[in-house]
Order: sequence, then structure tokens, then C-alpha cells
Amino acid sequence: MRGVKTWQEAGISPEDARRMQNAADRTKQTIIVVGSRANGTSTPTSDWDYIMLGNSRQRHSARSSVPRGVTGGEINSLGRETGIDIFTGPLIPGEPHVIFEANLGQENESR
Repeated sequence: MRGVKTWQEAGISPEDARRMQNAADRTKQTIIVVGSRANGTSTPTSDWDYIMLGNSRQRHSARSSVPRGVTGGEINSLGRETGIDIFTGPLIPGEPHVIFEANLGQENESR
């Protein structure tokens, strides 16, 4: 399946979906899962790929709250894989993705 998916269709666990929704709500930004996690082809150790649409401060704040994999992802200052990649865009039209919109006072479908 291509394009937008629900977290359930992507095989994301309720706990991980809750963490991403909480991060989106807390930082007031849209967080989009892309890559193998959105495609439903990840393994238990796969990294998580995110597009975060907030400013630098919002992205930095969310990065400690969202799920991360055991391997892959950005390399930190110690030369270790972080388990996550954070992009600022663009979203490639038609590619699998799961959107977590910040809940700014109205009920959100991602919950």
C-alpha cells in the first residue's frame, strides 16, 4: 500500500503510536513516519525515519520522546548509531507515511 496509512496499517504498536502522538502534541508540530516503519517492512532492530515539521527547537525536543531503533540512523558525536533519522522534508508524494498531527484542542484520529 502506498501513500498515507494509519499507524495500525503500518504495523506500529499502540505504545509507539502513543509516544509519537504525545511528542507531536507536546511540541506542537506534525511528525510523519516514513521509510520501512511506515511501509510495514521493518524488522525489530530497524531505525525510525521521521519528517518533523516544527522548528529546530521543536525537533530537538521531540527527538528524545519518539521511538528509536537498535541500529541505523544518524551517527552521534560518539560515533554511534542513534536509531533515528530526522528530516525536515520534503515528503515524497505516494510514498508510505503515517502522520501524527499535533492535537491543539480537538480530538485527533491518530489516538
